[in-house]
Parts: sequence; C-alpha cells; structure tokens
Amino acid sequence: MNSDRLLGSANSPAGPGGYPNGQPARTAQSCYLASAPVVDVLFDQLQYLVSHGGRDCPAECLECGRLERVKHWLLLPFRKSAM
Repeated sequence: MNSDRLLGSANSPAGPGGYPNGQPARTAQSCYLASAPVVDVLFDQLQYLVSHGGRDCPAECLECGRLERVKHWLLLPFRKSAM
C-alpha cells in the first residue's frame, strides 16, 4: 500500500507510475496522518491504566498486569539501590 497516494483516485484505472493518466490526483484530502507526540501517547496510556486499576477484575487481568509493570519501571529510580 502506498501511503503517499492521495485519495480520490482509488476507483480509476492505474496508468504509468501507478496513477490514473500517469499523474497523481490532486485532491484536498491526503491519507497521511501525522503521529501524535510521544509524550501525549504515554500519558494517555498511563491515564487509562491508572483508571483501570480501581476496577473489580479477575486475578489474571492483562490490564492490571500492565499497570503493575508500569508502576515497577516508573518507581525504579526511587527504590534503594542494593549496592
């Protein structure tokens, strides 16, 4: 799949270069979406896991396991070193 191809030409037969009539379509819409900032994604995931932590879940809940692993890594710098 070519993510750089513009929308609006999907139903047209492809010509040279993979585009109808040999030219890319000029439309206002593009199928490329810019990614969200990493910090925003991390905080969204952390917020989801923290809100999940108060639910009544079975012991083998995958999300509760993820929360415990995240807490372990986030709190690691504050633990006393064994040295």
